[in-house]
Amino acid sequence: MSTAPARTYWIDGSLALPEAAHAPLLSHALHYGTSVFEGIRAYPTPRGVAIFRLDDHLRRFFASAEAYGLKIAYTLERLHEACCETLRASGMEDAYLRPLAYFGDETIALSPSLLCSTHVALAVFRFPPLSAGAPGFRATISPIEKFSSRAMPATVKGGGHYTNSVLALQDAKARGFDEAILLNVKGDVAEGTGENLFIVKDGAIRTNDASADVLYGITRDSILRIAEREGIPSSIGAISVEALFGADEAFFTGTAAEVIPILSVDDRVFPKTRPVTDKLRAVYANAARGGDPRFDDWLTYL
Repeated sequence: MSTAPARTYWIDGSLALPEAAHAPLLSHALHYGTSVFEGIRAYPTPRGVAIFRLDDHLRRFFASAEAYGLKIAYTLERLHEACCETLRASGMEDAYLRPLAYFGDETIALSPSLLCSTHVALAVFRFPPLSAGAPGFRATISPIEKFSSRAMPATVKGGGHYTNSVLALQDAKARGFDEAILLNVKGDVAEGTGENLFIVKDGAIRTNDASADVLYGITRDSILRIAEREGIPSSIGAISVEALFGADEAFFTGTAAEVIPILSVDDRVFPKTRPVTDKLRAVYANAARGGDPRFDDWLTYL
């Protein structure tokens, strides 16, 4: 059994002991959700431990921070090094990395970018994929609407944005489902609580874009690229509820979920045979774990 700590931290420039990994009670982010974050996976591969699409995640991290006026004092290259350093210190091979930038405790006024310091932290811990051991998700159309990008920028991975997802998932779980599907203000499909959504019809895949108020997932992009390499037709555009219910297959994508089939949506049960989903799921899993040289540039090896 491993004697490595359950969680390993890097805070504001250096590794930190778990007992020091705390934020002040009056941190602006704790009260108002003024933080941005990423979820990144590391996997064991034949060539050692590798982090999946690290710099793509960090680029999105910086873009999210800029949207909120969070002033990250580190370059992308320094945070890249910090991720590798912290993962190495953790001793883990199969791990989840959570970079976080947040406003400090100088004020609780609603203009933190003018008054608050920006802190950057990174935690490495074990978090098995939501798809591990699960045949798929039973989903429901949520009564909770996905927020409009006119209210908050949906393409930003902001901490406070996820209260929308918390409400939707808690409602779904209370009603006996595994996941919720949020509709946008137009009444079209947006996304799951932490995943992008794809449908499959006549052998082709389709997902939506920012006009549907969705986050541009790194896994979403990976699946679109894999589909192109595998000769699977794809399209990007609105997905109506009718199109979802009329699909041959449907699946979620995300760092936490990886690629997981949607077994049903409310009373609509999808066929147990899902060749396109299973193909994409297998290729993705192999690529992320260093088994497909076509996608080796997605991996940062320690």
